[in-house]
Amino acid sequence: MSSSTGIKKLQEEYKIIRRKNIFAAIQGTAAPIEKDFLHWCGCIMGPKNTPYSDGTYYFEIKFTNEYPTKGPIDVQMRTKIHHPNIDISNGHICNSYFSRWENTHNVTGIVNAIFDLLDDPNDKDGYRLTNEKKAKELNEKFATNDQEFDWNNSWNKGWNID
Repeated sequence: MSSSTGIKKLQEEYKIIRRKNIFAAIQGTAAPIEKDFLHWCGCIMGPKNTPYSDGTYYFEIKFTNEYPTKGPIDVQMRTKIHHPNIDISNGHICNSYFSRWENTHNVTGIVNAIFDLLDDPNDKDGYRLTNEKKAKELNEKFATNDQEFDWNNSWNKGWNID
C-alpha cells in the first residue's frame, strides 16, 4: 500500500483518536482493519432514551486515497437495524454529512454522525422516499419516548456480518 496523502491523514486521525479517547462520550470506537487505513470498522452503543438504547451497533467505513478531499466511498451499518436512514438490504447509511463532504470533515465526524442518526433519524436524508415519512414518525416517537418501538432492541443486538 502506498503512502498516499489520504493514508497519512487517516494515520494522523487514528493517533489522535487513540490518544484522546475521542469516542468515550458515545461509548464507541473506530479503527483501521488490520492496519489498512482505507478500511475502518467501529462500534457505538445505542443512544439512551431511544429505541436503539442497550444495543451495540457495528459499522464499516471505506475511504479512497483522495481522503480528505473526497469523503468515504461507503459507510455501512454491519448490525442489522430498522432505521429510515439505513438500507436494510446492505446496511448503507444515508447521511448528509457523507454526501455533502467537505475536506474539513473527518473520521470523528463520521462516527458522531452515525451516533446522531440513531439518536435522531433525519427525515430529509431518508434512504428511500417511503422512509422519510417513517423518519418523521420515529422522531415523534423519540420525542415522547414511546416504547412501541422496543422491538428494535431485540433485533439490533449483535454483529451481523454477511
